[in-house]
Amino acid sequence: MLLNDYLSKNAKMLQGCSVIELGSGVGITGILCSRFCHDFVLTDHNDEVLKILKKNIELHASPENPNCCAGEGNKLKMEDIYDRITSYIFFVFNSLYAGLVAEKLEWGNSDQINEILHKYSGGFDLVLGADICFQQASIPLLFDTVKQILQIKGKGQCKFILAYVSRAKIMDSLVISEATRHGMQITEVAGTRCVVGNHDGVIFEVTLQ
Repeated sequence: MLLNDYLSKNAKMLQGCSVIELGSGVGITGILCSRFCHDFVLTDHNDEVLKILKKNIELHASPENPNCCAGEGNKLKMEDIYDRITSYIFFVFNSLYAGLVAEKLEWGNSDQINEILHKYSGGFDLVLGADICFQQASIPLLFDTVKQILQIKGKGQCKFILAYVSRAKIMDSLVISEATRHGMQITEVAGTRCVVGNHDGVIFEVTLQ
């Protein structure tokens, strides 16, 4: 919840932006933030997680599903039908406006990265990552992916916001060193250090040097 808390306090940074989230999981962050954004692309590499993610997007986009047969023998009046159709159109329009979509993305997979960047050729204003640093082997691939996304808009036009939870000193060092090795500057956002569970958490901003 570290990233969600940070974004809720800084919602203005999302206003009208194109955003891509890496390692979205079930999509909580994207769904919460989508109402502020021009479009929001959630990504994950796991096919089963993607199914859940897409289902959650559908549920978010749909109106409440009223029981058409709430009372046995009851018949819908024309005004009820009209209201339900109007409600459905409103929610579909709202979903399209928000631009909330899910894409498969395995970090370091050039084909998948290029496919996403082809679909969103204008690039993104923000890249988000919420507690996604678990395996050491994935960190170079993460920053390789981030660099490719940041380069579309160029220096100073896009940044990576990483909600990082410290679980091992070696991972702490690796995250810093890999960002630097990939030609990026990683900066701790002042005032964001906190305790997440039993671990230290912090928000990093990562930009091209």
